[in-house]
Amino acid sequence: MNNHAKARLRAGGTVIAVNPGGVSVPAADMLARLGADCLFIDCERTAISVDAVPAMARAAQAGGISAIVRSESRDPAILTRYFDCGIDGLVLPQVESRAECDMLVATARAATKGREDDLLLIAQIESVGGIAALDGIATAPGIDLILIGPNDLAHSMGFLGDTSRPELRQAVDDCAAGLVARGKPYGLPVTAATIADWRRKGASFFYTSLEGLLAPSLADLRKAIA
Repeated sequence: MNNHAKARLRAGGTVIAVNPGGVSVPAADMLARLGADCLFIDCERTAISVDAVPAMARAAQAGGISAIVRSESRDPAILTRYFDCGIDGLVLPQVESRAECDMLVATARAATKGREDDLLLIAQIESVGGIAALDGIATAPGIDLILIGPNDLAHSMGFLGDTSRPELRQAVDDCAAGLVARGKPYGLPVTAATIADWRRKGASFFYTSLEGLLAPSLADLRKAIA
């Protein structure tokens, strides 16, 4: 299998996925050289459109890592366009039902002419509705991984994205525990301070951003010359 991230997950390993924050082929090259497992091409929350995806995906793949897209839409026609870019996987956001998972798998199957098992298919739970439908989502055939989205979940719970709220943290913990109990691989956003704890809690897919990686280093530089 050429899909680096999926192969690692199947072998029981971990994946670090980095969102470069926008269109940047050099950033994809750099992240591959520095040890990322996956380039997280975020077409939902950054200014990346479908026409930029092929070049970024090829840069990641040339460096030996996977290229995964988070779509801005759940429309099968849009998802098909991304699959046609030659990506290694796709994150479907705001999933709230087993039926949406089935649609993702069916769309991938049609787009790849039956080679959907080569892709990493990820359902993102990031709402109260998604939490309520956890069992159906977690047991949907063909879904490789569940990505938990604490920020949007905090909005859905009425906390305006405040991920420090105890109720939000408990909901994320409960969701993670439920996925572990069902034997479903899962991932979520992490920092250097939280990744070890989430690994102990059974997470295997760790999401971060280039901004999040750079910010502490720049802060240290500022302190060093203060």
